[in-house]
Amino acid sequence: MKKLFVILFSFIFCNSFSQWTIVSTVPTSPLINSISVVDQNLIWIGCDGGKVYRSTNGGVNWDLRNTGIPTGNVYGISALDTSNCWIGNASGSIYRTSDGGSTWIQQLSVPGSFSDGIHMFNSGYGIYYADPAAASGQTFQYRYTTNGGTNWLLAPNAPVVSNEYGVVNAWDWLDTATIWLGVANAVSNATNSKVYKATGGFAAGTFTFGQFGGSGTPDGLYSQGIGFTDASFGMLGTNNGNIRRTTNGGSTWTAVTNPPGIPSFAVNDMHSFKDGSNLIRIAMSSANVVQSWLYKTTDYGLTWIQETLPTSLQANPIQHMAFVNQTLGYAGCAGGIFVRYNGPSGISQSGGILPSEYKLEQNYPNPFNPSTKINYSIPVSSKVTLKIYNTLGNEVSTLVNEFKSAGNYSAEFTAGSLLNSGVYFYTLTAGDFVSAKKFILLK
Repeated sequence: MKKLFVILFSFIFCNSFSQWTIVSTVPTSPLINSISVVDQNLIWIGCDGGKVYRSTNGGVNWDLRNTGIPTGNVYGISALDTSNCWIGNASGSIYRTSDGGSTWIQQLSVPGSFSDGIHMFNSGYGIYYADPAAASGQTFQYRYTTNGGTNWLLAPNAPVVSNEYGVVNAWDWLDTATIWLGVANAVSNATNSKVYKATGGFAAGTFTFGQFGGSGTPDGLYSQGIGFTDASFGMLGTNNGNIRRTTNGGSTWTAVTNPPGIPSFAVNDMHSFKDGSNLIRIAMSSANVVQSWLYKTTDYGLTWIQETLPTSLQANPIQHMAFVNQTLGYAGCAGGIFVRYNGPSGISQSGGILPSEYKLEQNYPNPFNPSTKINYSIPVSSKVTLKIYNTLGNEVSTLVNEFKSAGNYSAEFTAGSLLNSGVYFYTLTAGDFVSAKKFILLK
């Protein structure tokens, strides 16, 4: 009986309050293949038909910025600011703009290839992955640049393929050195495929792979979404309803029980946080695209929480997600639909004007029992922590520990039953800025 209870508990899931809302529909309603979110306002998207759009107000309005890009579909995009953006397309080419999309310059062309993803870590260094030029006997197009794309160099240890190719946005990374890349096994009804791991980066690193099992389709078996929360733990989802997890960095993969009650599905995209929350989101849709779902898990598929999507996304599923932080994210969908996630949290962004300086304000009310609010401002996007300490210097709570875009924020602290009345301190760290203030709990 006890064992049955444990099994039943692992299937418990709940619908969360709907935090996904439609922001806009992109002009001409193209399929949105890839998005690049620079901050809460600046967003670039790559779409079918060689269309690249830019928004400077969080996706409310879009400007077509594709002068000089051929008509082939755009399948990877990475922007650093309003001026600099890189894309990959269906012909295995990379284009760059440095003037906000008024002009684009071709940086790479590999005939027979197909772009799957591109990411610029900064203005100089970036990585790119694409299909091999042939299904067998060629290397994957795993490339890197150290000069903004003037040269895209092939990784010297790039793996040689055998009836394999890449999958759009089916990759993840911890940093420039540790990258995971999904593989499609193109053998009809394949029962296994791979995830490659680059250790030491693309430039001089090594590539190993972990093999996962599953049920393929006539097109084969392939991972369509990958998400790692740290160097060891991660998940993947396939084109035919298989979800897997790893606890050893992708060397081996084990089956995960799918969210209950869902019929056959394909995973469209996966997004993971590297902030200690273990939070991974999985976007899915049915094979005939009449229904779509979005689930999240913080225990690698032991339990699932469903997030309600706008009705129009049932026939226009999410293709690619990106998050500014845990409470603000965006996603591009079929039909040109662009959606925003505003999640429930004790942390919220307040005010529409970006601050000009760092600021940590005095909490209110003070003294307090049991809750109080702490407002703070950061003028530059950075890693932010907001922690509570007692008078002995011991940490008693962490309110914020994540990368945040420039803005004004409010955090709520609720004292637990184990905290006694007395003096406490809260400390904000953002980049090189550190500030602390005192507050009093009166029970």
